[in-house]
Amino acid sequence: MNGNEEGDGLIEFYASEALTCPRRIYFRLKGYPQKWPEFVRVRLNQGINTHQILGQILQERFGVELEKHLVLRSSKLGFEIHGRIDAFKDFPIEIKGKTSLPKVPYDYHLAQLNVYLRWAEAEYGYLYYIKLHEEPMKIINKLDISSFPVIKGPNFRVFEVPYDKSLFKETLRHFYKVKKAYENDRLPEGWKSYACRFCPYRHICYPDRDWEDSE
Repeated sequence: MNGNEEGDGLIEFYASEALTCPRRIYFRLKGYPQKWPEFVRVRLNQGINTHQILGQILQERFGVELEKHLVLRSSKLGFEIHGRIDAFKDFPIEIKGKTSLPKVPYDYHLAQLNVYLRWAEAEYGYLYYIKLHEEPMKIINKLDISSFPVIKGPNFRVFEVPYDKSLFKETLRHFYKVKKAYENDRLPEGWKSYACRFCPYRHICYPDRDWEDSE
């Protein structure tokens, strides 16, 4: 799978969908309407602001390229993977804003970064987890970025992640299964997990459930 094949007629997946709920990807491909819970919209906006501010600082200080677009294509598999690397300079950096910082990276975040590593042919990349705040500079101002790409400080966690060939193959198998479900108009099994609370398609999976717009 590479970035040089002709992509006409191929199904488009997103790197951010790597190893995420198959049903959520299926609904997106089918064009179903999204309905984001209000508390998720607030987090999304905070995340966008945090990405922009931290990204601009890294660009000015270290010359990283922001929002670098990539495409991996495979005519044999019949799909392509699109992505935008948050920050790139010989290696990809993915920035994740979270209300609480994980002790270890989430599997689907590792899978997303791994797609970027495959595209960049890089041996390793970085996952940044940063605490969400309505005023991101209150978090960012306390960070020490002098040892970039390693960043230190409160409410921040960094993981150096090597490329994982087996994880990439697992990601391709995951997308291929969703592709076959989409082509056969067969709704795949959903995760039915805590992640459903944050999904823009939960109103489809649970049409009779009274979801609260809160955690």
